[in-house]
Parts: sequence; C-alpha cells; structure tokens
Amino acid sequence: MKPGDKKTLLFLLGAALFAAGLCAPDAARAQVKRVKSEESLFLDLHKTGLGQLNELDEKRKFIETIKLEKQKIQGTMLNNVYENAFEYYKRGNYEDAKDLAAKILSIDPNNEDAQMLLEASNQLRGSLRPGMSEKLMIEDRFRTALSYYTEGRVVEAHAKMQEVVKLSPNNIKAKYWLAKMKEDLKEYYFEKGSEEYKLRDLKGALDNFYNALLIRPKDALTIEWITRVEDELRQQKANDQLKAALEYYAQGKLMSAYQGLRRALEVQPGDSKAGRLLAEVKAEIESGFIAAGKKLYGSRRYPEAIGEWDKAKPYTANMSYLNNLISRAREQMKMESAEKKRRAEEAARRAREEEERRAKEEEARLKAEAEAKRKGVTVEEVIKKPAGISEENRLASQQHYLEGLKYFQNSNYEKARDEWTIAKQLDPGNADTTAGLKRIEQILAGGQ
Repeated sequence: MKPGDKKTLLFLLGAALFAAGLCAPDAARAQVKRVKSEESLFLDLHKTGLGQLNELDEKRKFIETIKLEKQKIQGTMLNNVYENAFEYYKRGNYEDAKDLAAKILSIDPNNEDAQMLLEASNQLRGSLRPGMSEKLMIEDRFRTALSYYTEGRVVEAHAKMQEVVKLSPNNIKAKYWLAKMKEDLKEYYFEKGSEEYKLRDLKGALDNFYNALLIRPKDALTIEWITRVEDELRQQKANDQLKAALEYYAQGKLMSAYQGLRRALEVQPGDSKAGRLLAEVKAEIESGFIAAGKKLYGSRRYPEAIGEWDKAKPYTANMSYLNNLISRAREQMKMESAEKKRRAEEAARRAREEEERRAKEEEARLKAEAEAKRKGVTVEEVIKKPAGISEENRLASQQHYLEGLKYFQNSNYEKARDEWTIAKQLDPGNADTTAGLKRIEQILAGGQ
C-alpha cells in the first residue's frame, strides 16, 4: 500500500469513529460526551505521517485532499446530528436537543439551524407545560416575522418565518407567508442588485443577483443580468490588469508588465490590445537577454552568455536563432579549449627542449674543461666558436616569428606561414618557427 493510501485510510477511519459518536439518537449521554475528543482526532488526522512524504507539493496536495474530504463528510454528519437533535426537540427532550445543537456549533459555529435549535431548546427547557410553551414561542416568532414584513424588512422577515417553519413543519399559515415572503425576497435582491449595478458596484450587484437566483433558480431575467454583470466584471478586471501593466511598461519594468498582461489575458483571453502589447513586451525582454548574451560572448564568458540566451527562450518567436547563438558559443568554447591545450603542450615541449639544451651545454663545458686541463691550454682554445648566424639575423628571425604568431592567433594561417618561413631562413635553428610551420601544415591538411 502506498503512503498516500495509508493516510487516506486513517482519515476515513477517524471520520467513521467521529460519525459513530454523533449519529446515535438514543445512545447514552456518555457516548455523546466523547464527541469532542473524537472530533479533535478527526480534525488533526491530516497531520498523521506527513513526514513520510518527500515532496513538498505532494504534501500540499495530500492536505488539500484531506480538507475537501473532511468538509464533505463533516457536512453530511452534521446534518445527521441535526436531525437527531431535532428529533429530541420534537419529543420534548430539550436538554439532549440543546447538548447536540451545542456540539454542532462547537464544530461549525456558523450553523444557523443549530443556533436556532439551541435558542429554542434553551427557551423551552424546564417548562412545566412544554406543549403550551412551544406554541406560544412559535406564535411569538410568527408575529415578529409579520411585523418585520409589514415594516419592509423582507430579509429579516423571511429569516424569522423560515425559523417558524423549521420548528413547526406542519404550520400551514407559516408556510403560506414564507412562500409570499420568498417571492418578495427574490424581488428585493433583484432590485438591490440593480441599484448596485447603477452605482457601478459590479461585485455587489453580482452577489445580490445570485441571491435572487438561489430563490428562483430558473428566472431568465436574473440569469440574463448575471451574465451581463459577469462579462462587465471580467472586462473591468482585465482593464485594471492592463492599466497596471502599462504603468510597469512605462517605468521600464518589463517582467512586471509581462506578468500583468498575462493575467489580463487570463481574465479576458480575446483582448486584442493586451495581446499586441504582450507581443511587444516579449520582444523587448528577448532583445535584452540577447544583447546581454552577446556582450558576455564578446568578453569570452561563454557559459554566462549561453545562460542569458536560455533565459530569452520563453519570450522568443524565433527559437532557431537562439539555438544557433548557443551552438556557436559552445563551438567557440571547444575551439578555445583545444587551442589552450595545444599552447600548454607547446610550452611544455619548449621547456623540455630548453632543459635538454642547458644539459648539453653543461656537459660540453665540463668536457672542454677536462680537455683543456689535459692539454694544458685554456678552455677558450679548446672550444672553437662555430660559424653561425649573426646576432642581427637572430633578432630579425625572432621578430618575424612574433608577427607570424599574431596572424596564427587570428586564424590567418597563410600570413603566419610567410612570416615563419622568413624567420626560419634568417635563423634555421629557431625551434619555434619549425614547430609553428609544422602546426600550420597540419591545420591546412585538415588536422587539429
């Protein structure tokens, strides 16, 4: 069994225990008193074992699922408990009716039916003649409802008469007046919605029209007004988002403008003005990232340049262009890395050759000293200076080598070869020119 399945099973088990504690109308009073602890268990069940979930999103989804399921089950259970409490009330057992109503309110403080039953049970509890007391209480509420209605307080009159009908379901007179008040209440909400609409309070108007629709769900005129107000409310929200986006755009805050325009289009997808502006903002954002990337590329900061071009991708209309820029940067990185490796190897080779030359010179010097000592002559007489290039030619050769090196670094291999050829002619023993010419022949032949 998966961790999520185990938690759901624990949740449903807790819900079942909670239901068992509340839904037995003839159970002993001790059974009812255990409801609080069982409700606490039920409410805290979503905390059980959450440490086993590794992903934060998974935990959030699980908790939201628990909350939704808890609300559904809790609503069903509280309705059953209310029915049991009302059954106690009808039998004249006001004490138990009061206790169960209070228990419902401890879980759902906004439960109007439980509040009504609690007040009625408290009012009738301890009465010597419960039947007569109940009749007087119902009559008093009936008169109060009519009084409200006469004064034009339709909402309060409807609510009070609704209490009379709930407490006395067989009261025909109360049902008649409730139906009459209900029609007036629908008109009240409709007129209030119309007034709010004239004042351009679209949200207030919509709330009132929906209240009217709850009373008469199939009223065509109410539905027509709700449709109109919802359309205007959506347009108003879209306009507000568009206005805020334009302000951000004027301030140069392109990202904030982009987010605002997206929200505007979510509210009103067909808004052409927002659509055009969004395209312009995306193009500017993309251009900014591309320019930043090119600047970094020019400074040979290739990974950072690629990062900027990657950021431009969500805003581009030309993905192939960005991919080409990124490919070029990666290729340049490879080429420079290879050249860096070659230079390091070349420097190491030169260092080895220099070390070997010095070793040979030291060996020749020691031999010359030994030979001079044996012959009884000076070291200078033993070492005959061979004919060679002049110092002027050697310096000229080195100068041509350096010029060729500049051409080589700029990939102008023909010019580099010309310079190094002259350098070699001036100083055939220049190892740098020999190595350079060999490297150019490899490149021109297709090798790296």
